[in-house]
Amino acid sequence: MVACFTWSLHGRDFLVDLKEGQRARNMWSYDRHKNHEMRLVQDEEFPSCYTGPDTIDAWRHLRFLECTLPLLTEWPVSEWITIGDGNFGSDAFFLRSHGVAVTATSISSNTLSIAHANGWIDAYAAENAESLSYEDNAVDFVLCKDALHHFPRPPIGFYEMLRVARKAIVLVEPLDPGWRALSSLKTFAKLVLRGSSDDQFEPSGNFVYRLTIREVFKMLTALGYPCFAWKGINDCYVAKLGTASASRRSTGWLFTRIGIAFQDALCRIKLLSFGRASIICFKQEPTKQFLTSLERRGFTVVNLPRNPYCERSEPTV
Repeated sequence: MVACFTWSLHGRDFLVDLKEGQRARNMWSYDRHKNHEMRLVQDEEFPSCYTGPDTIDAWRHLRFLECTLPLLTEWPVSEWITIGDGNFGSDAFFLRSHGVAVTATSISSNTLSIAHANGWIDAYAAENAESLSYEDNAVDFVLCKDALHHFPRPPIGFYEMLRVARKAIVLVEPLDPGWRALSSLKTFAKLVLRGSSDDQFEPSGNFVYRLTIREVFKMLTALGYPCFAWKGINDCYVAKLGTASASRRSTGWLFTRIGIAFQDALCRIKLLSFGRASIICFKQEPTKQFLTSLERRGFTVVNLPRNPYCERSEPTV
């Protein structure tokens, strides 16, 4: 009995130490991102949607956000929040331009307060994406663009976004490349164009957690949700070309478009994987007409298996 009690105490101590270690690592990640946003403020590194809306970089990010257009068209009166929108609320700025109510959130309010003062966004809040202060089903939609892969515990952030959304969450995130015949060619191209092929970690200090479509399938099926839609996206990023004009006469524009088209062609014949994806995770069953409209826009609709032991009776969105 004494031995068992001793082992129980030791086991409990081990779990406490483990939790404390996890908390310390998470705080390190959060603090790094807060400091990163503070540096953006100090250096006045405003996103191109404000400083150069006609540049290649602005066009690139606009492409990533276009996945929200079907939802904005279908539900023009809706409430949104953005997650990890620490680049001066640029994602909320896009949604606001389409007339919906949106609150920009990030781990700190360093950049968001400046965006609000400049009239770029209407509302903002400092939120930890892994522990959101919002009630269940608090908003219609949640948008998370290029932020999930920054989190120290991405699945927790994913579940939190699902919790606070009524209709759906929208992710625009890097995909795990898996293996394709020309994967090494893409790695070599990054080495030539960027001077480095190591993209497992970013300067802000985080490990780049890339999703897979299979992961999304499993997490949504386990929770009993009806379906999701996804669309692969390729990008061609060269820092030196970012400030060039997004004009057909621009050499940078032609290089960027050719780079994207070349990757798209290789993806179609299964020699390369898409670099990222737009993923719409529905909490309620959309109408067939809406799903058909998504397919016309290039999305793949994935209907999730129904659990035969549970009834699912959510109303259509």
